[in-house]
Amino acid sequence: MPRASLGSERGQGLVEFALVFPVFVLLLLGIFDLGRAVYAYNTIGDAAREGARVAIVNQIETSPDCVLDRPIQDLANPHWSIKACAIRWGNALDLQDANVTVSYAAPPGITLTCSPTVSVGCIATVTVTYDWHPITPIIGGLVGDLAMSSTSQVPVERVFP
Repeated sequence: MPRASLGSERGQGLVEFALVFPVFVLLLLGIFDLGRAVYAYNTIGDAAREGARVAIVNQIETSPDCVLDRPIQDLANPHWSIKACAIRWGNALDLQDANVTVSYAAPPGITLTCSPTVSVGCIATVTVTYDWHPITPIIGGLVGDLAMSSTSQVPVERVFP
């Protein structure tokens, strides 16, 4: 009789494992995808802040690269710009120029000319958008893609060029 009960316990353990294992894997993959989503949100926040930091001293929107330690010698071929530096900070997400928008507006209650020319004191607004895609099909089916956006606003300190 003890032998029969030992065999049934082994089968019971296997059934319990078969029931718990898929839930455990789904939970583990969900945590992994949640970590990726938090990382993406932090990255676009950093990219927006870096773009705004550049926008307050340099109003050039696009350039081929972002080398902050080189001076802009030729305005036709600048070494750093708002979008290039924002993209550089978000390079892990493969951001493009279309993901970064730049605008300037007068602070509330103050009359300033901020378009088409920028004045000191205008608020530079840099917005970075990103479409996050889960990598696990089950989580993707449950949550779907998320449109993320981060905006940073800083007053312009210097007008250039």
